[in-house]
Amino acid sequence: FGGQRYSFKSYRLHTLVGFCALAMLLESSVNAGVIAAFQPVVVRHFHWDSTEIATVNMAGAGLAVFISVCLAQLRLPERLQAAGAALIYLAAVLMFTLPPLEPWKAVVGLMLGLKAQILFMAPFTAMFSHAIGRTRVTNRLTTALCLAPLVGAALGTAAAPWFVARAGQWGFAWAAAPAALAICGGAAGWNRVAPRDRFV
Repeated sequence: FGGQRYSFKSYRLHTLVGFCALAMLLESSVNAGVIAAFQPVVVRHFHWDSTEIATVNMAGAGLAVFISVCLAQLRLPERLQAAGAALIYLAAVLMFTLPPLEPWKAVVGLMLGLKAQILFMAPFTAMFSHAIGRTRVTNRLTTALCLAPLVGAALGTAAAPWFVARAGQWGFAWAAAPAALAICGGAAGWNRVAPRDRFV
């Protein structure tokens, strides 16, 4: 597992922490800058009503079904899909937060953010399973990994009011910082994640 002084237990812990950190950073970013911020921003700055917001949400739900069906047919490699989804997270936050504020940018940013969530978690979980070894993945490890994005979403939602108050300013774009950090961290550890089971 990397030498006599690097046990599997240490490898497993470091891998879990790294994967959880990536998921938390991506979710905190998209929630702080897009998902939790969408309704306050469009109501305050564009004076949208409930009908317009509901229309966007319904369109997003329909697009989510379409993308899920297409992905099931394409069967993209897990690493490629997860990396692409991480980039979409960042693109969504930048689209939404970079000035000037525009209704079309808000809608596109929201759509990208929602789609990134759909694209990311399934291949990400599979990558974790491959990195640890399918026979060594426990329910506790899987639960911890699945809780990470929920914690990130909660943190992002809690931070959203601070960012919403800066909507239309460059400070709003700081919401993208966690996603950018996650992508840099993922790129740094890319070669450490095996494309197949390393341990059996």
